[in-house]
Amino acid sequence: MTVEMIGEKTIVVSLCEGDMRRYSLTLDDSADRIRSGLKDLLCHVGEICGLDHRGKSYLIEALPCKSGCLLIISVHTVKRRRKFRIKRRQARELCVFFDADAMLDFWRSCPQGSYTVYDYEGRYLLLPGGSAKADMMARLSEYGELYPVSEATFARIREHGTILLNGCHPKTLSREAM
Repeated sequence: MTVEMIGEKTIVVSLCEGDMRRYSLTLDDSADRIRSGLKDLLCHVGEICGLDHRGKSYLIEALPCKSGCLLIISVHTVKRRRKFRIKRRQARELCVFFDADAMLDFWRSCPQGSYTVYDYEGRYLLLPGGSAKADMMARLSEYGELYPVSEATFARIREHGTILLNGCHPKTLSREAM
């Protein structure tokens, strides 16, 4: 076997029949069978040329000759893609009341608390505050449906919804107003 560097990124390797048998290489075989032999050959060539394999990819061209084959190895530095992760916060829950009566029934049973009720797109939505207790959330499931939603949904409801209740008894709230 002869190894010759041509430039910084190209290596020419001449293999005789014995070298090809040693590394289990044939020109007409499947890629899966010769893959381990190529890895061993690249490690040996890397030791000879002083080539570090980390972060490199190879383009290998095999040309048959009378007594073996000629390999032209082009070395490329792998450009790593930056990985971005979206940090997801734990989804918060909101309650969609079945109707205005269910909202008023909840309000009567749990008048004080850290919540705000909005009229949003014809539905009554309760957004719990930051310190919503588990017992309040359990009680809410009796009056409406609980849905996990993102902070963006909370912000959209706050921006476009109309506040109906703000965790305390308004003076002039009645069923007819709803």
